[in-house]
Amino acid sequence: MRRTLLLLLPFLFGPSVARAQCCCSSISVRLELPYPAVRDTSMSYAISPGDGPRTSIHYSGDSLLFLNFQTGCGRSSITWTIRHKWTGQEMRVDLEGLWGDMPYPIIHVPFTSGWYRFDLPELTRCLADQPPVQDRYPRDAQRPGLALEQPFGTMDTIACHGGLLELQRGGRVPGWIRPLNILNFGWSLYAPLPEPTKAAAPQHPGGEAWFHRQLHTRFSKPLIERLNVRTTITGSAMVEESGYIHEVHLNGGNYPELDAELKRVVRLSQRWTPASVEDIAVSSDRTVYRYIRQSVPISFTVDPDSIWTEISEMDLTILPAAPTSHDELTVTFHWIGGSCGQYEAYAKVQPAPKDGGARDVFLYFGATLPAQCEDMQPQSFGFTMKPLSPGRYRLRQMQHPALESAVWSPDPYRVRLVEVR
Repeated sequence: MRRTLLLLLPFLFGPSVARAQCCCSSISVRLELPYPAVRDTSMSYAISPGDGPRTSIHYSGDSLLFLNFQTGCGRSSITWTIRHKWTGQEMRVDLEGLWGDMPYPIIHVPFTSGWYRFDLPELTRCLADQPPVQDRYPRDAQRPGLALEQPFGTMDTIACHGGLLELQRGGRVPGWIRPLNILNFGWSLYAPLPEPTKAAAPQHPGGEAWFHRQLHTRFSKPLIERLNVRTTITGSAMVEESGYIHEVHLNGGNYPELDAELKRVVRLSQRWTPASVEDIAVSSDRTVYRYIRQSVPISFTVDPDSIWTEISEMDLTILPAAPTSHDELTVTFHWIGGSCGQYEAYAKVQPAPKDGGARDVFLYFGATLPAQCEDMQPQSFGFTMKPLSPGRYRLRQMQHPALESAVWSPDPYRVRLVEVR
């Protein structure tokens, strides 16, 4: 009998022990305050709830506020309200699903009016699907003494919840995450989904065509240009019950860089409407539906020719329109701005490509002295190029490398194709 009781003890008390251990963990929200925390010897921010048995609040100097919460043991969420007394600005921070050890126990956010929710299980699932540090930085991860050289670990940027997170991990200090755009974590994104009324597959809010358009818009054009390959990447993405995508599984191809980039842009997708099915566990006089996790297929075609768009005549004029190898080319930039200022422009012909495609000509243009007047009227500035040898050329507008300011920030993938006879 005693032996039987001894064997049953781990099963009887195992859950209680596990719950007790989780009490040692904590989450800290670090708020960057726009106004001093102390004004006229009094606190300028009203915070609720105040210090309690499971929460604590403290300031670091007059610009940082730390909200600490001890996780586990019967409570899984908390909402803080931080209000600036003099301006009336108010920020609410929700922490949902607090339990166990969080690998990134510090969340850095700027004080921003609104209601923001951080669902820690969702963040954990997203972070867990990221490649390990040694896969991203293989040489650094294997170098002896790395912890001494980089005591604060490795900083990286990942895609989660339709936005970008800056993440610091490793080293001798606790890891932290920081949303690069706090508005992506706004309450509107996390508002409860409407109750499903029918069985349906996952739906992107803009439809399938808009989803694929977003993938092409966000996919790295410099990467496609550098690899210069045509391939189709297939796989699937898991749409969670919350509507967000963390898991992306690709069939794997010959270009790991393209696979990693597609995973990144898929995770940047905005919130979906998750799949719904009939809930047969509910007894009711009407049919009840519930949301479930379900994967959606992904197919993305990498095509180097698709990254180029044409510069219009309103932005760039090239004369003559049909040049020969004996003609000089007059290149004129057009924009709307002040009538005063000094500008500089020149062209640099790049080496001919080995595949026999169009030869690049980089057009550099910038302001050596910015316009001080604000009459805002059509402006133009041009220069003359030497004759080009016969062939096909791709004129690309580039930022002037030696100038601090330019008339605009050009898109190097907007081009003008010129055939020289």
